Amino acid sequence: MAYFRKVPSKKAKSGYTWSFTIETGIDLLTGKRKQTTRRGFATKKEAENAAKELSTQLENGLNIVDNKMTLNQYLPKWLEMAAKRKVKVTTFVNYENVINNRILPVLGHLTLKDLNGSVCQKFFNLLIDQELSDGYIKSIYKVFNISLEKAIDWDLILKNPLRKVDIPKARKRNYTVWKRKELLYFLRVAKDESLDYFSLFFVCIYTGLRKGELLGLKWEDINFKDGTLHIQRNQVYLKGTFTYGSLKTESSNRVIKVDDETLHILMQHKKRQNELKLLYGSQYSNENLVFCRKNGKPMHPRALAVFFDSIIKKAEVSKIRFHDLRHTHATLLLEAGVSLKEVQERLGHSSIKMTGDIYAHVTDEMKSNASKKFSEYMQKNS
Repeated sequence: MAYFRKVPSKKAKSGYTWSFTIETGIDLLTGKRKQTTRRGFATKKEAENAAKELSTQLENGLNIVDNKMTLNQYLPKWLEMAAKRKVKVTTFVNYENVINNRILPVLGHLTLKDLNGSVCQKFFNLLIDQELSDGYIKSIYKVFNISLEKAIDWDLILKNPLRKVDIPKARKRNYTVWKRKELLYFLRVAKDESLDYFSLFFVCIYTGLRKGELLGLKWEDINFKDGTLHIQRNQVYLKGTFTYGSLKTESSNRVIKVDDETLHILMQHKKRQNELKLLYGSQYSNENLVFCRKNGKPMHPRALAVFFDSIIKKAEVSKIRFHDLRHTHATLLLEAGVSLKEVQERLGHSSIKMTGDIYAHVTDEMKSNASKKFSEYMQKNS
């Protein structure tokens, strides 16, 4: 159904023009009726003909673009209606952070109509000028791009303006890892400070587990007889609540072998934990976590980070992130002569290419050593 009205106009000889408004369906995002208005017709008859033509086009499948919605309105709805149902909790939190902390403060007031290639390029140039890392800028682009592609699916825009935007290519990150001597000294200091944290650090260093995998480890995941750990869940801390979700990739669900010393440390850790269970009685949490607070409840990741940094400071070793213990483990494995394929499976990487890309600096040294050993062998007794 179309609605017609006169619109005052100084330019028209008659002193007015005609416009019409036509309903184009229901907006799936807001639940409200969608309407399109066209103006500037000299007579009512012209407006009626144009309305009739547009109605016919709509019946034949023409999409009417809603270009009045702002990013402040659209992006939160996209998060709730689309992203939340497709990605893992941790990924969703990252999406929220990118949108609320980076995109909306700068572009939130703009309508989808105002969002063009030039505006978007200026936005990413601003991010570059702020000296954000290439990888972080790429992740902002990814989230923004996915959201705008969905806006096309929902008939809110016709084209994605990000398709014409240039962003810097993410450079390979140089990971900071500890040498064997630093690692051993760190563990010595940690053992003097806290046996429970020492056990956690030791297992992390000797297995290469991610922090979420480590904090999600339960006693039933450990087979002391076979000397294996089954990595099958990830602990997530979100808005004051601990949850246990799926792992980063399918290959992250894995069973890894551990050495006798690691098993011994885990046994001693379990013995101390059993003593705490007797002490706390019914107040001890029954989650059966390997690494937890003294009452058995999940360990706060922030508390772990603070203690980790304090040991680094006391040990006077190189400052690294907790996640770099995983890189240290992998680097030392490769330096010890473990194959790239074995390292990939131990870390739970989805492909051997990913492992090779991350540890290219180590594999280059391995190639040089291989060449040197071959040359020495050929020259032996020649």
